[in-house]
Formats: sequence, structure tokens, C-alpha cells
Amino acid sequence: MPVHVVDAFADSRFKGNPAAVVRTTAALPLDVMQSRAHRIGLPTTAFVVPTDPGTYRIRWFTPHAEINLCGHATIAAARCLFGREENAGADRLRFESDNGVLFAEREGDLVAIDLPKPEITGTDPPPGLLEALGTDAVSCAVFSDDVLVELKSAQAVAAVRPDFDALARLPFRGHIVTARGEAGADFVSRTFFPSLGVNEDQVCVTAHCKLAPFWARRLGRRRLVALQLSERGGRLEVAELGDRVRVLGSAVLRDSDHDLDDQSAVLTDGEK
Repeated sequence: MPVHVVDAFADSRFKGNPAAVVRTTAALPLDVMQSRAHRIGLPTTAFVVPTDPGTYRIRWFTPHAEINLCGHATIAAARCLFGREENAGADRLRFESDNGVLFAEREGDLVAIDLPKPEITGTDPPPGLLEALGTDAVSCAVFSDDVLVELKSAQAVAAVRPDFDALARLPFRGHIVTARGEAGADFVSRTFFPSLGVNEDQVCVTAHCKLAPFWARRLGRRRLVALQLSERGGRLEVAELGDRVRVLGSAVLRDSDHDLDDQSAVLTDGEK
């Protein structure tokens, strides 16, 4: 069973956010998908099963848990599937998940997906959050599952060194730090998900669905350029579209595939 590795939001291999894509003809048992995602060891593995022409059932797994949505792995899956003969000439794919339906489209050399725009609620920083992040806040907002902290500068975002154990004990799926950008970017961010086994996500699409309306209000524009200041780094574009957010990014397919049925086919750190 081949696994394809894709670097999303990257201009070259081993940049941006890596994801694995596994296409099967029938759904796999939950424990099998989880164990294989753990063996692969990338931030997210997407399992896709064709159901109708241009339509796929999709599920996402970190090495430690199934998650309800992963945008960068969906973009990675679309990049792989657009290249298959079954989708020759197609410019749009439909992904069905337990969290709803996602559509992926080609836009020039980029892949775009749109997701629901979440509600933003301003708040004081929850107890223990700033201590775990080791920083001060300009403002703070919460969503249904994540918390967002605005910092004073891009340099402050880059300098954050979280206490991941402390973050994992807080009642949030993810923790987003962000600031106004400098030349070439409207805003910057970093994202942390230690409770899901991913201390720092290299480029997080679902976080940008929250960052897009947050910064659109401040900057007075609906389409924005973003940089994620992770180790690999990533560039993406976001557009606020009413009750949806459109996220666009590149996706680079690595040269070789790995076979999950080969017990030695575990990705090495160099391949990650």
C-alpha cells in the first residue's frame, strides 16, 4: 500500500508542512489507520477512499490521535489525486468527512480549499496560558477549540519557546500566537498542538481560518498573505468570503513513495 509524501505550502521539498497521503479502495479499520499514521510519523496522515467520480471519503490522523479536520493534509491529498488518471482534466475534488464536506480546487499552480469561518470571542488570557507560552499578550481570543494570542511583533512570535507540557494541560486543542507582518506578509503566526502529539505544527490551515477574520478586521482587507514562522516555514494566502475562508498554497510531491505493507517502510527523520 503506497504512501505519498507531500510538502504543503512549500516552494521546494522538505519545506512547509509535510503530510502523508494513503489512498485505499476500501475503508481501513480505525486501529490500522492509527498504527500506520504512527509508523509514518509525519504531523498528519490523510486516508482517502474514492466513493464517486471526483469524490473521496477522508480521515486525518496524527501519530497519536485522529483529528476532526486537517487542511494541509487535505491540500496534500488533492495534490496527489489531481495527478491521477481518474481525475484527468478535473479542477475540483470533493472530500467528505465526519466534520462536513470540503472542496479542493486548482488555482494556477496552487491548491485552494475553503472552510467554515469560526466565531471569534475576545477574552482575557486564560489562567496559565501566557506563563506556558512565556510571553506577553496584546490581545486574546478563543474559538470552539483553539485559543489565539496576539503579540507585539513578528520578532516576539519567532521568540516564543513554550512549555509544551503546560500547554497540553490547558483546555484547548491548539494555541496560536500571531502578530502583524512585515515586508511581504500581512501577518505571521505559529501554532502549537501538544495535546495531539504535535508540539508545533509547521503550517496550520485550520488556524488560518481563525487568523483570516481576525486580521481582516484589523487590516480592512479580505485577501491576505501569511507567513508561518515555524522551523520549516510556510507561505499561504487567505481570503475571507462571508461565512467561509479560502486558503491557498503550493504542494510539492516528493520524488519517491513508500510502501506501508513493507515493514521497513517507516519514514526516517531525514525524510520528514
